[in-house]
Amino acid sequence: MKIAAILPHLDVFGGVRRYIEIGNIFVKRGHSFKIYHPSGSPPTWLEFLGETRPIEQVISDENEIAISSDYSVLDYLERANAQKKIFYCLGVHRNNRKVCANKKLLIMGNSSRICEMVRRKYGRECIEAIGGINPEIFHPVKIERDDKEIRILCYGRIYKRSKRIRKVVKAAEIFYKKYPSLRLLLFDTPVGNPKVDAREMLRTKIPVRFYSALPQERMAELYSQADIFVSAEKRAGWSNSCAEAMACRTAVVCSISGTRDFAIDGETALVFHFRHPVLIAKKIRRLIEDRNLRKRLAEEGYRKIQKYTWSNLVDKLEKEFINLL
Repeated sequence: MKIAAILPHLDVFGGVRRYIEIGNIFVKRGHSFKIYHPSGSPPTWLEFLGETRPIEQVISDENEIAISSDYSVLDYLERANAQKKIFYCLGVHRNNRKVCANKKLLIMGNSSRICEMVRRKYGRECIEAIGGINPEIFHPVKIERDDKEIRILCYGRIYKRSKRIRKVVKAAEIFYKKYPSLRLLLFDTPVGNPKVDAREMLRTKIPVRFYSALPQERMAELYSQADIFVSAEKRAGWSNSCAEAMACRTAVVCSISGTRDFAIDGETALVFHFRHPVLIAKKIRRLIEDRNLRKRLAEEGYRKIQKYTWSNLVDKLEKEFINLL
């Protein structure tokens, strides 16, 4: 098959990892997978085995399947020289209505929640493309560390409001006096033009270690050194960071956004429905005070997330795409 992905950039955000990961697997299986984006240059942060081309070429190049998930390049998806055109819904967005109203586009969702929303709200069939995780990058790593410390890890893109990172920081501050050994670990890669450095925006009395632009080969080490990973994300389809934490056998506290497929409250994670710092703090405190629960959730979360590998996702997509042609 000849598959084209149309993206606005190849930076470390906006669902780009998804296309690189599934593209690599499609290429390994003998398919063509090209990523079209404005500059046409290859990604610098993760190896890509397919081709990258300037976005305008998707109009003239012959492909069988064209996929995009970004509204800013929707015009290129509609004009692409491809037999089937798919919009890949990665989250809840006001423009989903416009996309789903276009009967020339097929709709695909990255979580069961997104697929259900598309069917219920817009009356469209939705290809389930749920996942994923790369166990070669994200896996448990044995870390020598100070057991007296309590380490809470959180994604650090503070300026992106949908991540609700400040709420996690406020939640941790609630019980910092009781647990002075508490440490916050945050990570982010500056993106945008000009690049925004989130480290300059963080204000808290809790000791913080902020990891910026960490190489992919060190991400498993980062997740593995944490006792608890916390996410208060809103409007997500699939939460990469929560899935990555689980794959590194780290206990997770999370919102329902982007996690419903793998975060089962009390079984694989502790899940909150309202993003209030007090409610988030209660969940975190349970895991601080109950080491056995923390260990059990980490183990069960690790087992659960193994079914959502990128390889398993491509198994499904390969069959779906062949049936479309």
